[in-house]
Amino acid sequence: MSQPFSVLQFGFGSLGRFIARAIIERENLNLIGVVDIDPELLDKSVEDVLSLSLESRTNIYSNLESFVSKSKVNADVAIIATSSSLQVVFPVIVNCLKSGMHVISICEELSYPFDRHPRISADINKIAEEYEKTVLGTGINPGYLMDLLPIILTAPCQHIETIHVTRHMNSSLRRFSFQKKIGTGMTEMEFRKNIDDGIITGHVGLVESIRMIDAALNLELDTIQELPTEPVIAENDVSNTFTTIRKGNVLGLKSVGIGLRNGVTIVKLDFLAYAEATPQYDEVIIEGLPKMHQRIENGVQGDLATVGMILNLIPLISSVGFGLKTMSDIRVPRNTERFYKS
Repeated sequence: MSQPFSVLQFGFGSLGRFIARAIIERENLNLIGVVDIDPELLDKSVEDVLSLSLESRTNIYSNLESFVSKSKVNADVAIIATSSSLQVVFPVIVNCLKSGMHVISICEELSYPFDRHPRISADINKIAEEYEKTVLGTGINPGYLMDLLPIILTAPCQHIETIHVTRHMNSSLRRFSFQKKIGTGMTEMEFRKNIDDGIITGHVGLVESIRMIDAALNLELDTIQELPTEPVIAENDVSNTFTTIRKGNVLGLKSVGIGLRNGVTIVKLDFLAYAEATPQYDEVIIEGLPKMHQRIENGVQGDLATVGMILNLIPLISSVGFGLKTMSDIRVPRNTERFYKS
C-alpha cells in the first residue's frame, strides 16, 4: 500500500513556514516535526503558528535530540532551511544522516560544494555513503534556473560557444527577509558597508551554479569568479509593502558571475533583484549549433518555486544513489505530487 513520505523540517522562519504549509497540504507528504532554535516557538505546534484549523498537531522541537527522544515516527527525509553557509549546516546534516534520514537543503553553498568546501564535502559524502543515504542541495536559484536549466537546454546542441543566463526579478514580490538581505531602502554608503562587512549577503550561489554547469558540460573553465556586487539606485521615490525607497537610495542589487577559459568568457550569470523591476523574466541564451534562446516571461516567483523544488525532490531523493549529490545528478526532475512511498 502506498504511504506518504515522512518529513522532518529544520528552520521555521519566513520561508520555512511556507515550506511547512506546503508539505501539510500535500497528500503524499507527512510533516512529522519541525526543529527551530527560537525559544518562543517551544510548546507551540506548527498548526498554531500557521493558524491552520486542523485536528493534527505537529510539534516544534528545539533540536534533533529532542525530536528523536519524543517522536514515535521516523523521518524518511530531513529538510534543512536554516542557513546559506555550509559550515553552519554541516553538523545538522551529519546528525540527520546518522539518524537515518536523507537530507535536502536550500543551503546555497551545498548546491555545488566541492570546490569551496572540499573537506566538508568529502566528509558528508563519506558519512552519507556509510549510512546509505543521500544529501542534496537545491532551490530555484541555485539549483534550477541558473544552472540545471541551462545544462538541460544544451542537449540539442552539437557544440557550445557561450552560455548567458539572466534573472531579472521584482523583489517587491518576495518575502521581507529577502528584500532586507539585498539592501532594499539603504543608502548607497550603508549598502556598500553592509556588503563588505557581511551584514547583508546579497545573492549567494552564482559561483556554485557556474561550477555545476562546468562540471556537467566539461567546459574546462580555468577561472570562475563573482564580480563585486553593485547596488541598483532609485531614480525616483518607490514604495512597496516592505518600505519606501527614497530617490538615490538602494532598490536592490546586481550580481554577476563569470566563467572563463583562456581569458574568454564562456559562462556569464546576471542576477538582478530590485524593487519594482520591470519587465520580470528568466532568460537563457546559448550560442552554439543550434543557438538556444529561452525566456520565461514574468519570471519564476522565487519563494513559491523554491518550495516546489523541495517538495518535488522528496520522492526522488532515494533514487539517485548514496552520497553527496547535485541537481545535475537527478534523473529528470519533475512534479511528484502523485508519487508515494512504495
